[in-house]
Amino acid sequence: MARILNPNTFLIILLIATSYMATGITGCDSSGGGGNNKTTIRGTVEQVIGSGGQVSDIRVSIFEGNKRRSSDRTNNSGDFRITYTPDDDIARIEFEGDDYILSRNISVTRSSDVQLNEIINTITPEIIFTEWTVDQRRLTLSSFDEVIFNSTEAVFQINAKGKNCIRAKGDSRVDITALSISLINCSEGITTSSFGFVSLQADEDINIDSKKDGISSQDNSSVTISMALNSLANNIFITSENQNGIRSAGNSAVLVDPQFNCTITGDKDAVRISGNSTVDTKTCTLVSGGN
Repeated sequence: MARILNPNTFLIILLIATSYMATGITGCDSSGGGGNNKTTIRGTVEQVIGSGGQVSDIRVSIFEGNKRRSSDRTNNSGDFRITYTPDDDIARIEFEGDDYILSRNISVTRSSDVQLNEIINTITPEIIFTEWTVDQRRLTLSSFDEVIFNSTEAVFQINAKGKNCIRAKGDSRVDITALSISLINCSEGITTSSFGFVSLQADEDINIDSKKDGISSQDNSSVTISMALNSLANNIFITSENQNGIRSAGNSAVLVDPQFNCTITGDKDAVRISGNSTVDTKTCTLVSGGN
């Protein structure tokens, strides 16, 4: 039976979150393997409303502050491709045609491949994203590294190809809010230790699919998987093929807080607790294989 989070555990989570707000440190390498911090944004301007309607030869640029980091021009089909190494988790994407310049802020992460399609309305004026998909390479963080992504317009996914999807230790932080979140082909879905902090929030489904533990927390680390603030259709599914849905040890804390359906499945146990750790699964259905 999963135990409810006690006040001391919530204090630990609060102290971790507060320390990051105070430091504002951004990690230098979240790639978790090859050290490739470059992000590639591929996109298509599908339509231009007003201003002649031409989708070709639009200059598309990425800015951080007032600095233009990279740019490209759309081809006859409206396609563009920008590659750069982000220094911040917020960038500004700008579209410049013959008689207009429109821009808006976007959330970005290092070591990701992004598909970003849009309709440009020069009359309104506005930029409408028709597709925003972030394919994030696996995240391995330590020593105050930080990955923050915040946009409920985007589909966020990690395919770890048999390795750990997210690992956070040493006062590091992963904080992702998106339309939906998928961690697939993971050895372990989320692993935290030594004050590591992971929070996943989504308007729609959160899926964690792993060979070993779906979530493994230890020491004074914490994990929160939950609906986003204004969710409309949030469901949570955590599945371990060979081990436990959630395994919590030490003084760690895990909170799973869905809006609607939630199932935590483990080939051994749905939830396994040891030490002084706490797990709160709210209304989730727990399915244990008992192996």
